[in-house]
Amino acid sequence: MKMYSAGIDVGGTKTLICLTNEAGAVLVEHKLETRLSRDPEVFFRWLFDELEQLCKRNGGTLSSLQGVGFGFPGVMNEETGTLTSAPALNWPPDTDIRPIIASFYSGMVVLDNDVNMAALGEYYAGAAAGAEHFIMITVGTGVGSALFLNGRLYRGAGYAAGEIGYLIVEPGAISAKPAAEYSEFGPLEMEVSGTGIGVKAAAELHKHSRPSLIRELAHGGPIRAEHVFAAAQRGDEAATGLLDRAYEQLAAAVKNIALTLDLELVVLGGGVVEKNPGYVEEIARRVGRYAPRQALTLRQAVLGNQAGAIGAAGAARSGLAAGIGKN
Repeated sequence: MKMYSAGIDVGGTKTLICLTNEAGAVLVEHKLETRLSRDPEVFFRWLFDELEQLCKRNGGTLSSLQGVGFGFPGVMNEETGTLTSAPALNWPPDTDIRPIIASFYSGMVVLDNDVNMAALGEYYAGAAAGAEHFIMITVGTGVGSALFLNGRLYRGAGYAAGEIGYLIVEPGAISAKPAAEYSEFGPLEMEVSGTGIGVKAAAELHKHSRPSLIRELAHGGPIRAEHVFAAAQRGDEAATGLLDRAYEQLAAAVKNIALTLDLELVVLGGGVVEKNPGYVEEIARRVGRYAPRQALTLRQAVLGNQAGAIGAAGAARSGLAAGIGKN
């Protein structure tokens, strides 16, 4: 089996490796528990050993790979090779990981943020195929996004473009709260993410002693977003109120971003979106109420957990085609 490139989506708990052919078709995928280490060299030794074993099991070797793309849960600075805002990996922020990777693999290497890679995956083989101006927004434990403008990823001056979770939703309210409260989760994130919805629901039920289906569904345990969505489907007043606010906040953010950048497409993905049928349609309905009118399409991401690895492999293929980025 000819293996052309590998895409690796690194997560704090799970890592996914996809091996692809020249056309971008996934030949094999391998999901494994992430073996975390504060030392990047220890981490990459483990990861490249896993990649080499995967190649051998499928008729190839590490050296037969033409390129490898990585998506990381943090801000990847292409100029310095450093990864920051990545608490899941917790590497020293001034460590250039490029020479570490080069000590294990000498071919083409592309490094980027995981949501950027997921957006590339949807562009190459998913919901954003053919779109030149779009944003991908992931709503799950947190909120992330990636901007694709004029046919290429837009990373920003500090390689941190797309941090929409930190958008201000209530300017008057934020001044009354300590900055540390938003050090991990941003204001919009705390309104619309799975984490935020669960926290908001717990606070609301703590203030009011009236019966709620949310409590019943939680069975005395922590209240999570899944309980709120399930209760809302059955008409629970507190749940529908909480979700109404979350939908409105995200719809307003989507419309503001789309108008500012003159986008043609918004791709919505992440666990909250995937687990709740009708989520994208609800956001689209609310976005459509805002003026002025704009030719804007909302679609659900279709590649699921494969998106980041597929995008990373595609980024390696694109780099090969351009003849750039080789260690």
